[in-house]
Amino acid sequence: MSLPPIQRVRGTADVLPPGDARLRRLEARLRAGFEQFGYEGIQTPILEPLELFLRKSGDEIVARMYAFSHWNRRLCLRPELTASVMRAFVDELQGRSLPLRLHYAGPMFRYERPSRGRSRQFTGVGIELVGASGAAADAEVLYLACAGLEAVGISSYRLVVGHLGAALQLLAQLGMSEHAQGLVLDQMEPIARGRVNTDAAVARVVDLLGGPLGNGVAGDVVRGLPSTLADLPPEQATAIAADILGRASLPIEGGARQPAHIIQRLLAKARRPDPTDQVRAAFEFVAELHAAAAPPERLERQLRPILEKRGLSTAPLDEVMAAVGLLQAYGPLSPGLEIEVDLSLARGLRYYTGLVFEIYVDSPEGPLQVCGGGRYDDLVRALGGREAVPACGFSFGLERVGLAAAPEPTLAPARALVVGVTAEDHPTAVALARELRSLTGLVVEQDVRLRGVKSALRYADRVGVDVVVIVGERERAEGAVVVRDMRSRDESRVSQADLVETVRRRLA
Repeated sequence: MSLPPIQRVRGTADVLPPGDARLRRLEARLRAGFEQFGYEGIQTPILEPLELFLRKSGDEIVARMYAFSHWNRRLCLRPELTASVMRAFVDELQGRSLPLRLHYAGPMFRYERPSRGRSRQFTGVGIELVGASGAAADAEVLYLACAGLEAVGISSYRLVVGHLGAALQLLAQLGMSEHAQGLVLDQMEPIARGRVNTDAAVARVVDLLGGPLGNGVAGDVVRGLPSTLADLPPEQATAIAADILGRASLPIEGGARQPAHIIQRLLAKARRPDPTDQVRAAFEFVAELHAAAAPPERLERQLRPILEKRGLSTAPLDEVMAAVGLLQAYGPLSPGLEIEVDLSLARGLRYYTGLVFEIYVDSPEGPLQVCGGGRYDDLVRALGGREAVPACGFSFGLERVGLAAAPEPTLAPARALVVGVTAEDHPTAVALARELRSLTGLVVEQDVRLRGVKSALRYADRVGVDVVVIVGERERAEGAVVVRDMRSRDESRVSQADLVETVRRRLA
């Protein structure tokens, strides 16, 4: 009885030939472009400490990580590569001269809902520019992202550039704590993409902040207590509240938790100001920014007034415009490039601090995001660096780039098969194959199954071999070989010394 087959994990894919070769060519082309600008390769482990991503990645990424404990260590499969590269910088590269230019490629893992262009294992290819701030650095990163796509044949795409500065200013103006600001930033990306409406986002953030008591029994109980309890020390207020509730036959049931603990939590919640209005104001501002997104030439009349009427600095908008302006200095990009400035863009990663961007390519199923990145000037310090170091970068989703890029009109390489008639002829066949591999662009296979000449010729027909070289006992004795052209079916007998030249002429 045969064993059942083992299926691959859902959300992952086997990359089969020739698809694997195509992805490797795309990766090589992208990384070659990075190296022309002075970027050097780096590799980091797939397995990382969980804490690396808990510090700054944000709820959107953390909720999708493959995390586990092993021998009392909390580990994960890396969900993205920027934090890994910055961890390597803090560990081993802080003494290098700045700026430091790094490029990378490797698998990443997120527990996503599988769909076209979205899988649970995918390949990131990107750069990090460490130790440079300002429009000049941002423009270099933007240009490399655009030039990379054009190098692989993608000429029609949309670059969306944003800046977190405007939203962060408003959140601070509203008096939000750093924790509350982070929760709002986590929801900006789903709002901008239309995955959640404003009411749902407000409710989620307010709930995470421990927001209002609500209209349930617990809320009614605490609201019914004397307001003067809020002015008493916690222990005294808890004792009085428990006594009042007991006399009124309103016991608090909490399963395994003690009633006193439940009362303390409810009283603490009652003292906390209701954040709903602040959160709603923040998301209304985000929606207003998103509605005002436009090409650079229309921003002066559309976007700048939104910032000015709230008394917010227009510096974030100025920084974006400066970077986009410098982008033009790098030379002409494709006429199919569209640039849009959207200050509601947040990217779903909490470590970004300034300019952020994404690139989309149209597809029959809708816009396909192929690239994303931005500036993260606080990440090095958050990961234990000696001091704050400015940095920015981006990552392509290689499989998505492969979906967006047009199929390449590539010519298959010429192929030869060397066959020994018997096992005794095999060592000579191996030596002849080694000589043939000196021909540039020729793929040379060895008949390692020792199946005999007829079977070998049938195999050569099936897989598209161009030339078959046959050597048997007689050929070995005479220092000769038989060369069969599988396209014309012509055969010739030549000396082993003339084999390479003969095959060259037949393939020319």
